[in-house]
Amino acid sequence: MTESPSCIRCVCLVVEHEDQLLLVQAHHRNKYYFPGGKIDDGESQIQALQREIKEELNVKLNEDEIEFLGQVVGPAYPQKDQFTELNCYRTTGQYDWNQIEPKHEITDIKWIDKNETSLIAPAVIQWIEQRRTQQVSIQFVPYDHTLYDTVEDIEVASSDRKFTKTPMDNIELAKTDDERYPTLIYNAQQQCVGFFTLHRGEGVAPYTDNPHAIFFRSFSIDVNERGHGYAKATIKQLPQYIHGHFSDINEVYLTVNDDNERAQQLYEQCDYQFVGESTAEGRPVYIMKREI
Repeated sequence: MTESPSCIRCVCLVVEHEDQLLLVQAHHRNKYYFPGGKIDDGESQIQALQREIKEELNVKLNEDEIEFLGQVVGPAYPQKDQFTELNCYRTTGQYDWNQIEPKHEITDIKWIDKNETSLIAPAVIQWIEQRRTQQVSIQFVPYDHTLYDTVEDIEVASSDRKFTKTPMDNIELAKTDDERYPTLIYNAQQQCVGFFTLHRGEGVAPYTDNPHAIFFRSFSIDVNERGHGYAKATIKQLPQYIHGHFSDINEVYLTVNDDNERAQQLYEQCDYQFVGESTAEGRPVYIMKREI
């Protein structure tokens, strides 16, 4: 009978910014992993997390600011023929993670894109995949004036602001353009996590002469809510929403920056097709469409 591989119980701190994770590297290890470590005998998970983060990053976590995210089991690193049980937490405390100076065995700490899997330890990759495949529940809410403060609170990434109008910009434009339909995205906890605008008529006219088409624009997920699958869930759910609210629409168009391969792949996975090229905000973009 084959002996089951052992499992190392660990705690870790997940720090996310947009699509990046703050990961660490130790002596004699090539891969980067979450800050944290093994749970000692007699320790609670919170106690272990506070100890490990203090030892590795010289950061004192307050217990009332620690939130449990979930658990994942994946291949241990660098150990062979073993698994690690990662009990993942985040902190709601405000820390300047860019100024952290690691201690002891930690040789490097840096932000790593979630798609740079060649740099990331196996169990962390397992966590990333688990988060991506979890069922995401969202709903779309058409904007009205009672939601003004909610829209104002949406935090848009600086990289997004370079290429698209902000939610507040869209609200102002919609005041004088009744073909614009600003829309908020809410998660299962009824938190606003994102925004987009549907634009028919003159909005979609540069891309098609189909009078029954609509343009999907100014799509953004709040920087504090990224990494939860809300973007993909939005793209998947959009055709059904349009069909229910705009019964005459049979096509949806959008543009994506020509160097944004990740977004292009996301739209392709959701049945959007490349139909041409154009420019937006002075940058080259690809035009994509999907039939409804």
